[in-house]
Amino acid sequence: MASISLFLSLLLVYWSMAMASTDQASTSFIRTSCSRTLYADLCYSSLSPYASQVGHDPVLLARFAMNVTVGSLKPLSSYIASALRRTPSSSSDQELAALKDCSELISDATDQVKKSEREVTGLEGLVGTQVTWRIGNAQTWLSAAITDENTCIYGRIWGWEWWCRRRC
Repeated sequence: MASISLFLSLLLVYWSMAMASTDQASTSFIRTSCSRTLYADLCYSSLSPYASQVGHDPVLLARFAMNVTVGSLKPLSSYIASALRRTPSSSSDQELAALKDCSELISDATDQVKKSEREVTGLEGLVGTQVTWRIGNAQTWLSAAITDENTCIYGRIWGWEWWCRRRC
């Protein structure tokens, strides 16, 4: 679950800075951008394969980060759905509720990241307050996605951790 926080924190930190690109090599640009995140090594290893496509463009880097994030959320969502199917009927209401909540939260997080990606698409052609407005929207939705993920993680208090210890 650290992967979603990694990419979303990259976006939140990066967009809050000036969006000027540097004259460093594309991989250096990605390494520098990722160094500002909580999981810099994971960020770099996940995004460096796209260096030739990203170049020095912070908008493209953000869009690739969002696409990678959505890609990492899909198997997590599938895993949680599978866990729900494998949960025995003898499980407590708290355990089932935690898994169902987590499933819904990860689905919501995926939707928020996709919405953010759509918001920054075409950003290159805009100027001034239009850019600020759309980046602000994307940041808000990405922040909501991080909240959804954290809520899922801490849902273990209500049964996820117990369930996983027995079945993961």
